[in-house]
Amino acid sequence: MINLWEVDVNVAFQQPLPSLLPFVPILKGGDNESTIREALQVLRQDEDLNQLETVLAFFATFVLESALVQDIMRWDMGVLRESPWYQEILREGETRGEARGEARGE
Repeated sequence: MINLWEVDVNVAFQQPLPSLLPFVPILKGGDNESTIREALQVLRQDEDLNQLETVLAFFATFVLESALVQDIMRWDMGVLRESPWYQEILREGETRGEARGEARGE
């Protein structure tokens, strides 16, 4: 088992370990805006890795404000609302809200 928070962030950039790039925000020393931007840039340069951008954003929200993460990723919320993940989260939220309303008799 590897505790990612104990792995120095520079390992992800110095060695050819692109699979670590989405985890940069939770690596030791990777919890800052400039390092996350650098990881994003590397991911976007490789067509096979750019799908991991969402994972990077997910972990980045653990260490940065959501608005800043959106800015870093240059995400348009309108586009995100069309994503399958967003739609699933929305459906789950609606289901929970309906269940709460029924439980309260509303």
